[in-house]
Amino acid sequence: MDQQDIEKKLKNYALWLLSRQEYSRQLLAQKLRAKDGEEAYITRLLDWLESLGYLDDKRYCASFLSQQVAKGLGEKRVMMDAQRKGVDKSYLQHLIEEQEVDWFSVALRAYEKKYSRSTNQLDYKEKSKRIRYMMSRGFRYDEIDYAIEAYSQGE
Repeated sequence: MDQQDIEKKLKNYALWLLSRQEYSRQLLAQKLRAKDGEEAYITRLLDWLESLGYLDDKRYCASFLSQQVAKGLGEKRVMMDAQRKGVDKSYLQHLIEEQEVDWFSVALRAYEKKYSRSTNQLDYKEKSKRIRYMMSRGFRYDEIDYAIEAYSQGE
């Protein structure tokens, strides 16, 4: 297979990926490198996709934030996952402030989803287990405390 065929396949692959979901520049570059693309061509291809508006890190950032909040993840986890996926952390922080994400209500929804069917008595051991679970989801202790208290008030 000659270089033109490889470049054509990479271009089609990139367009196919972007037709299915949003990607950050870094994530798409990783996927294209995995297909053994030449680095110079990948850079030109990414620039071309950005010029057409098919690849937009800010749009990906907004999509990423809404997905993470819908999954019931806290701010710390969102920021950690963002770093791994090549999302601009400063823009993500700006977007969180702009959208005024209420992490307390996100924590409450995540807690309710996980423990709505639980019949366990909330003793020290069970409460510690639930706190660890919520911390692994990226919530701060005050958000977790709010979720536990609000949920126990509503029962």
